Amino acid sequence: MPAGKNFYIGCGAGLAAGGLQGYGLREFVDTKYRIDALGDFGQPSVLAGLIGGGIALGLGLAGFRGKGPLRSDFSTGIATTYGITALATGIYSLLSPVKKEQAAAARPKAVAKPPVRVVRSETKTAPKAPSAPQVRISRVGAGAAEAAKPARVERREEAQFM
Repeated sequence: MPAGKNFYIGCGAGLAAGGLQGYGLREFVDTKYRIDALGDFGQPSVLAGLIGGGIALGLGLAGFRGKGPLRSDFSTGIATTYGITALATGIYSLLSPVKKEQAAAARPKAVAKPPVRVVRSETKTAPKAPSAPQVRISRVGAGAAEAAKPARVERREEAQFM
């Protein structure tokens, strides 16, 4: 039975690869691609997790017994832990699928705005008041609209959309 240092290094690498594969496929690929005819099984994270994890786990367990193509401690460690982790993430993705509508609502797309060119600008200000700072305190309710009136500053801009 493999129990050397290389086996445990392979286990860590397989664990990281299986977990990152499941996360990456679920976050970035499941939201865009899917085989609709397969239902929830058509998600890439489910397919890769169940099929790839099953094959890797079978190869790793065959390598434990001294049969199959994998003979070294490192390769059996990688295959076994990758297979277990990929199967676990595939089952998780199958039980809680990512819907395309949820993913589209979670990531808003940027709206392209037309460029704006300022043609003419005028600014008129009221005569300067004393330099003491002004603090406005207003109540929420009926008088709030009157208290929130801006100072006497007139600003006029014309913009031309291209």
